[in-house]
Amino acid sequence: MFFKWLHNSTSANNPKDAATLASAARAAYQTALNERLPLAYIAEQSGRAQYWFANNIVQIVDVFGSPPGQTNYMLLTREITSTLKLSDDMTSLTGPDSDEPSYIDLRSTKEQFERYIKWARTVY
Repeated sequence: MFFKWLHNSTSANNPKDAATLASAARAAYQTALNERLPLAYIAEQSGRAQYWFANNIVQIVDVFGSPPGQTNYMLLTREITSTLKLSDDMTSLTGPDSDEPSYIDLRSTKEQFERYIKWARTVY
């Protein structure tokens, strides 16, 4: 299922046109609810389903983000994000021993979102 924000992207891999991580998480949660995927139930048990999906997206697929003070986006692979913590507002990642963000303006491309949903459909 495609969501409006996916259609607004002019390029499937351009992070400037990509959805915010929070939007991707909301769309993933809605997809999981609509398709009755087990991940929807798991996310709801956390008490913060959208945050759970955002955090899970960062753990499963690559996202884009900018170092603070810069306008260019970097591809943040799972190897990079595995040691970072997602902020409560789902807009930044911080290091384990820091309150300062390492990456801000987190985004998910259409391609990575679709990859995540494909993976989510396999979880039982």
